[in-house]
Amino acid sequence: MKDLSGKVAVITGGASGIGLAMAQAFGAQGMKLVIADIQQDALDRAVGELTQAGHEAVGVQADVTSFSSVEALREAALAAFGKVHVLVNNAGVSITGPIWKLTLDDWRWVHDVNVWGVIHGIKAFVPLLIEQGEPAHVINTASLASFNGGGEHSPYCSSKAAALSISQSLHSELAAWNTEIGVSVVCPGMVDTQIHKSNRNRPGGDQPWSDREWNDPAHVKGSEVFQGRGVQPSDIAQATLEALIEGRFYVFNGDNWRDYVRGQTDVALAGENPPVVTWGPDLRPKPPAQ
Repeated sequence: MKDLSGKVAVITGGASGIGLAMAQAFGAQGMKLVIADIQQDALDRAVGELTQAGHEAVGVQADVTSFSSVEALREAALAAFGKVHVLVNNAGVSITGPIWKLTLDDWRWVHDVNVWGVIHGIKAFVPLLIEQGEPAHVINTASLASFNGGGEHSPYCSSKAAALSISQSLHSELAAWNTEIGVSVVCPGMVDTQIHKSNRNRPGGDQPWSDREWNDPAHVKGSEVFQGRGVQPSDIAQATLEALIEGRFYVFNGDNWRDYVRGQTDVALAGENPPVVTWGPDLRPKPPAQ
C-alpha cells in the first residue's frame, strides 16, 4: 500500500506498547485510526495523545477473546470512518513457568488472546476487506519466539508460532484468491513494553502457579530491567510501516534476527537437540567440580 493518507487502520492492543506506537506511526502518514483495547482508562489516554498530536482517532473497548466483541469493533470502525483498509491483530499477553506447573487456565488465557484474537480478527474483518475490493493489509504481531520454544515461556512461544503459521496460510490464501490484500507478520525480539505485566488484564480464574515467586518485588524489578533492555516500540512500528508500504511479509528489527532464525534452522537441519533456553535460571544438576 503506497498511499496511506486517508486510509483506515484498526489496531488491537492499541492503547500501549507496540500497538500505540503503530498508531502514532500510521497517523503520521495521514491514516485514520481505530484503536481497540480491553483497558478503558488506557484507551482514553491513548486516544487523547493521538488526537492532541493531530491524528484522527477513535477508541473502542474490545476483548479479542470474544468474537462478538471483535465483530462490534468492526461495526464501530465502519460507523466512524466507513471503511477499513489495515487490520493489526496486535493484542498479546504472556506468562512464565514450567509447562507442568502452569494451570490449564494459564494456557487458555494466553492462547485465547494470542491465537484466538488473531483468528477472530481475521474472521471478522477479512470478508469485509475482500468485499470492499480495494488494496488492504492484515498485520499480525508474532515474535522471534515464533521460531523457538523457549523454556518457561511455552504458552507464549507456542501461541506466537501459531500466529506465524496462521499468517503464512492467510498470505497464501489471499494471493491464491487474487485479492488486493497483503499480509505481514511482525516478529520482534525483546521490546521495552509492559507485556511482563499482562496479569493486569487477566480475567477471573485460578492464579498462576508462580504467583509468589514471580510477583515478589525482586522478580518484578528483575523483569522490568530485562524487558527494558529491549528496543523501543517505535522501532517496531517504523519497521512495520515500511513493510506495509513495501508489501513485505516478514517484519524484523535490528541486525541479529538473521543469526537467530538461521541458528534455529541449522540446529534442525543438523538433527541436533535444541539448545536449552529458559526465561529463568537453568536448574539442571551441575556436574561435580573436577
